[in-house]
Amino acid sequence: MFSAMDMDASDNPTAQTETNEHDTIGGMLASALNMEDEISGGVYQDYLNRKRWPEQLDDETYAEITKRLTVLVEDTVKHQKTIQALVREHGEED
Repeated sequence: MFSAMDMDASDNPTAQTETNEHDTIGGMLASALNMEDEISGGVYQDYLNRKRWPEQLDDETYAEITKRLTVLVEDTVKHQKTIQALVREHGEED
């Protein structure tokens, strides 16, 4: 799995543009907040939709999956709040 240290903006033209636009603390925090939004909405919440799972998946297993995914969604909300607090404290310098 890639970590933040494995890839830099020169590896990705989109990231390079974003990096140029976000060379400030507030910009970096905004990028982090966007990533949390994408993870939550684009990954975890999508899989909370029963229609995305095979029809043969039994209700008990689906309930266990949604229980665990709900924890991840809630954690992401906590991450978002933490980043928002950092933006309020440190992001006004832009």
